[in-house]
Amino acid sequence: MTYCLGMLCRTGAVFLSDSRTSAGMDNITMRSKMRVYEKPGERVICIMTSGNLSLTQATLALIDDDLILANNEPASETIMTTQTLYETARYVGTKVRAVEKRDRVALEADGFDFNINLIVGGQIAGLTPEIHLIYPQGNSIHATRDCPFLQIGETKYGKPILDRGFNYETSLSDAVKFGIISIDATMKSNVAVGPPIDLLCYELDSLVANLRMRLDEDDPYLQEIARKWQNGIVKLVKDMPAPDFNKPSLGFATAA
Repeated sequence: MTYCLGMLCRTGAVFLSDSRTSAGMDNITMRSKMRVYEKPGERVICIMTSGNLSLTQATLALIDDDLILANNEPASETIMTTQTLYETARYVGTKVRAVEKRDRVALEADGFDFNINLIVGGQIAGLTPEIHLIYPQGNSIHATRDCPFLQIGETKYGKPILDRGFNYETSLSDAVKFGIISIDATMKSNVAVGPPIDLLCYELDSLVANLRMRLDEDDPYLQEIARKWQNGIVKLVKDMPAPDFNKPSLGFATAA
């Protein structure tokens, strides 16, 4: 299982991903699900992946192959030559479709779904930051000011805190905290999602991926966030008023 999260803010973007993969309860390993492509001063592109590991690795391999080919054929399209983030998402989508064309029939013949989703985001010089979610069919949607975050993988446990607290105007610093709480909530409820946590905090117009961290399970900051979040929830519940069962409630039926 996987949980990856992209968060769009007025002052930049935040990307987080877990590193746990599983092929059954007795086959759990760690694999980074975040890849960053960077040309300082020109672009920063972050790709995060979920789904069948062989499919995500094949897709990234095709992207890397184009970069190698471009050394000999400069006119070749690569993730480093696309003109917009939308074109970047479409380019990555073509690689998903190439893998689908090659592998889907064989996978489905043995009962496996063609299961792959990606988040692609960042900034290209002269344009605003964007975050896109790419589906198994290669098409995509993008985050907006009204819907400023996108998730892939195990999304349900980490979504409530984002719905309640995060928005486009949230500062980057607070966005990071919301993101870590979101991923902590997911790890708490699903053991198939786990550390290390890869984090990229991208500052608007910096065009460099210099704010990056990898948080291991015993990382003091990750543990502090988890502890304060859990203790804070308990305190909030204790501070809330208790229901008054002596007060008549409209619409409540009492047995005769």
